[in-house]
Amino acid sequence: MTMRGAFMADLVLPAFEMDCRDWMVVSPSEAGVPDDVEGAPVLAVLSTVVITHDLREATGALTVGMIDAGEELATRAVAPGAAAHELLDEDTTPGTRRYVMPAPGNHRLALLAEFVVGEDDLELDRRVERLMVSFRWQGA
Repeated sequence: MTMRGAFMADLVLPAFEMDCRDWMVVSPSEAGVPDDVEGAPVLAVLSTVVITHDLREATGALTVGMIDAGEELATRAVAPGAAAHELLDEDTTPGTRRYVMPAPGNHRLALLAEFVVGEDDLELDRRVERLMVSFRWQGA
C-alpha cells in the first residue's frame, strides 16, 4: 500500500442530514464572512429562517480547529452516541450556541459549529439541535 493509499484509508469527512427546506449552505465569501476566524478556516455558513409575523434567523459557521492535547472541554452530548457535543462555556454570548465534533480516532482535528440564534426561540433552537444530532463522520 502506498503512503497516499494509507492516508486515504484514514480520511473521514463531515456529513449532516439537512432538509433544504429549512437550511441553506453558502461559502464564506457568498455570506460576506471572512475566510477564517482567528486563524481557523471557515468551511461553510449555514442559515435557517422561520417566517411568521416577522423573520427570525439562525446563522452558523463551520470552522476547522485543533483540540489541545489533554484539554478538557465542558460539553454535553446532543444525543446519546452523537458525534456533536455542545460546548458549555460560561463566556458565551447570549443567543450563541457552540458545538464541537472531534475527528474519530486519536486525531486532534475537530469541526466547530457556532450559531447565532435569537434568545428564547424554540423553533430555531430545535432546528440547530436536530442538525447537530444528524452530524456524522463518514469514510471517504
